[in-house]
Amino acid sequence: MTRRQALVFAIAVCAAIALLLSYKLGPRAYNRYRFRQLQGRVVYDEKLDVQQAFAASLAKANQEHKRLLVVLGGDWCQWCLALDDLMRRDEQLRSFVAAHFVVLKLDSAKAKALDESWGRPTHQGVPVLIFIGPAGELRHVQETGSLELWHGRILGHDPARVLAVLEQWS
Repeated sequence: MTRRQALVFAIAVCAAIALLLSYKLGPRAYNRYRFRQLQGRVVYDEKLDVQQAFAASLAKANQEHKRLLVVLGGDWCQWCLALDDLMRRDEQLRSFVAAHFVVLKLDSAKAKALDESWGRPTHQGVPVLIFIGPAGELRHVQETGSLELWHGRILGHDPARVLAVLEQWS
């Protein structure tokens, strides 16, 4: 092997190691940064009367001829905060949700009775999107793991996939 070939080989090995490290460490660094941005937000009111809020939201949805979207989650959950942040920041999602849904965000620990009546959709984790029909019936349960970026390696959700689910059940 010539000196030039050895140099090219060494550069290729270093580049491969750098790529591998960035693939492994890059998402971790980003997720730490992203979690610090989201930490401390209060999205789910733990003092909310769940049954009363559900009834009021369902009545409002029916009055406005919209669907009721219940989001079960918690302020302790980084994925819940990331989904809420996406739905507030992304203009297309925000306007679609405002036009088609009344959104009720419930703390999963406080909403155990509703969770049980819907067949425990939180058993797969939170956040969970629950689509409710006009009579208060369960229309669809959407887990959000399939909506995550990079199969959950990046703390965030794919706006296109979230919008597709919302469009399907609007």
